[in-house]
Amino acid sequence: MQFINYRDLAKLAFIAVVILALQAQALMAETAKSPLKAYTDVSSQESQDILWLSRILYSESKVREEQIMVAWVVRNRVESGYRGAESYKDVAKSPAQFSGLWPNDNQYKLNISRSYETKGDKAWDQALAIAQAVYFASDALRPISDTVQHFYSPMSVLRDPHWSVGKKPAMVLRDSETGSVRFAFYDGVR
Repeated sequence: MQFINYRDLAKLAFIAVVILALQAQALMAETAKSPLKAYTDVSSQESQDILWLSRILYSESKVREEQIMVAWVVRNRVESGYRGAESYKDVAKSPAQFSGLWPNDNQYKLNISRSYETKGDKAWDQALAIAQAVYFASDALRPISDTVQHFYSPMSVLRDPHWSVGKKPAMVLRDSETGSVRFAFYDGVR
């Protein structure tokens, strides 16, 4: 009769579980967006996506609620491949979009001076935090339809964009003091 050492058997089982857990973790890291990469490797795709999204948010508004909604519109564009976009950088560089990124209406010089260095700029810190939160958020947290891919600020344009004429916004964000529309978001614009 052979004697079974339960202590050694438990150690072996523990090692097997650890190995399986590490393999599962490695597999998940390869197949999904990795928050760890976004925070530890600024050259990773995740970090670059978050940085580009932050730049868009910062250029469009400094108001938290507006930045959140703009972030979801941008994420919708990336996820749907709007205008062939495969990344947040592609969305940012799309012609005639995000006027705040193009200083002085110069469509050939993109304002990409912002990096992960914040230097105490609260609005930039906020844009980074919102970009990270929306980038990694579950689809269940999406506050707008995934087909909402357009917006504009009536306060910052001389005339409504041609694509908005005759269409009702899916959502508007108003100034809390004056009630005027600060941002209008549109669904199904082609």
